[in-house]
Amino acid sequence: MLLFSGQFVSIMGDAVFTGAVAWLAKSLTGRDDATGLAVFLAVVPWLIVGPFAGAWVDRVDRRRAMVASDLARAAVLLGLWAAASAGALSFPLLAAAAFLVHAASTPFVPARDALLPRLAEGRPLLRVNATFQVAAQLAGLVGFFVGGALLGGSPATGADANARVVAVLGLDGLTFLVSAATIAALVVPPGAPPPPSTGGNVWRRAMRGVAASVRDPLLLPLLVLTAVDNLAIMGPATVGATAYVRDDLHLGPRHWAWLEGAMALGYVVGALLLARWGGRLRKGPLILWGMLFDGLTYVPLHVVRSYEAALGWVFLHGLFIPCIVVGRTALVQQRVPEERRGQVFSLVNLTVQGMTALSALAAGFVGQALGAPTLFLLAGLLGTLCGVAGFLVPALRRAA
Repeated sequence: MLLFSGQFVSIMGDAVFTGAVAWLAKSLTGRDDATGLAVFLAVVPWLIVGPFAGAWVDRVDRRRAMVASDLARAAVLLGLWAAASAGALSFPLLAAAAFLVHAASTPFVPARDALLPRLAEGRPLLRVNATFQVAAQLAGLVGFFVGGALLGGSPATGADANARVVAVLGLDGLTFLVSAATIAALVVPPGAPPPPSTGGNVWRRAMRGVAASVRDPLLLPLLVLTAVDNLAIMGPATVGATAYVRDDLHLGPRHWAWLEGAMALGYVVGALLLARWGGRLRKGPLILWGMLFDGLTYVPLHVVRSYEAALGWVFLHGLFIPCIVVGRTALVQQRVPEERRGQVFSLVNLTVQGMTALSALAAGFVGQALGAPTLFLLAGLLGTLCGVAGFLVPALRRAA
């Protein structure tokens, strides 16, 4: 409950982070390619630092690593708010702050996901992860709607709108302090101690973890499909959503936040269904069906120009995301021994966040040339093909 409550507050504050960075980049420069660059810089640390962060958290106290991560992120966001309040907000400052926040995040997620089975103390992992995702998405849902109210609606541009967005990022910094306090209070059930540090430096341990995952007939295709699917979907989901609300629907930041909130609401409903009935499902097919419908539900946004209809389609899109996230997390926790879980989860996050970075960069240029609706069409078709391709891999198709 300490972990859940701290994460609830933190995720509630962090819900609008990437979108706020995208919105500010668009407002400061007026260009989709600059928006894509800002989102790329925000998540590229997962490509650079990710594997080493996983190897590191497998050798240290994971609870303390999470506290340090939270404190660092709070310092960066509160510093950005202070600089903006002094009139020093600029695109380079925004991009640097986004980069540093995600660099500090790289140890947190693998440490948390690797620690969760010990905190679960023997409970079914699919149900525990689904419950955790429900709590996380409820927090995100609250964050999107509260953030939308704080951000305001039209006009979509101007110094006042930018000041509101920066203020919400400052509040996000405060939520990391709450998370750090709750995690510091955790009493972790006893388990196997970290392996001795005689196995080489972090670089060598990280490379051994990568090599072991590449040799695994289930983990390798799972990581490859995760990478391709996120390369297809995540850039349009961030860069495209911002441009879609601003340029195609001609609405303000409040409407963007509530559009994202509709997706979070769909995610909550999907995760609740998994928590209730998911224990009987095989994890491999669950992930693949999730990818297939995750893509298909983006295709209609190519032609939809009604905000209300867009809310409905995005809600439907959100229903299928837990199939991917919950199924993949439980599968890794079940298959990988505890002493290697941090490394494997860091690779999963590298494929998710790293490909999000590349996808955002590409989506910025494509969106600038072709527009957000075309981005959604391409993303939907490629995401659907990822699910279809996964059914051709026996190890994934049969994974229980």
